[in-house]
Amino acid sequence: MKIAPPSPDATQLLRTPEAAGIYQASDDAARALFQAGPAAGFNVYRIDLGQARDAKSLHHILARSLHFPDWYGANWDALADCLADMSWNEADGYLVILQRTEILQHADPSSFDALMEILKDTVMAWQEQKVPFWGLLTGDHPGLPQLGVRT
Repeated sequence: MKIAPPSPDATQLLRTPEAAGIYQASDDAARALFQAGPAAGFNVYRIDLGQARDAKSLHHILARSLHFPDWYGANWDALADCLADMSWNEADGYLVILQRTEILQHADPSSFDALMEILKDTVMAWQEQKVPFWGLLTGDHPGLPQLGVRT
């Protein structure tokens, strides 16, 4: 019988740039990371996408929740630019928890897919700078790895 290695604690996990990525997370795991974020020097965002039913509403919610600058163009390129350059809101790392994403995924699958691609690209861009950027989706997302963290 194999024994799985213990899950790292939330602060330790957040501070590991090479572990950062896009994951599905239980409510408990997301809560543990949300609470650990400030101690790790992170900017932490918990965003309810329950009202995002298309690209326009998604951009509006993200711009407001992530405190994007006035120049944000509310399109996919502008979203990618803002997420890859958080100079108006610098931190040691970033944690974006997206809740109720299933609504957008069902209402506008192409916008959901575009968001996922941009988040993946954002993780890679920050990894090149040795800065952790985490995207957590609560709920059921079978295509994403499950995040294990001690709660």
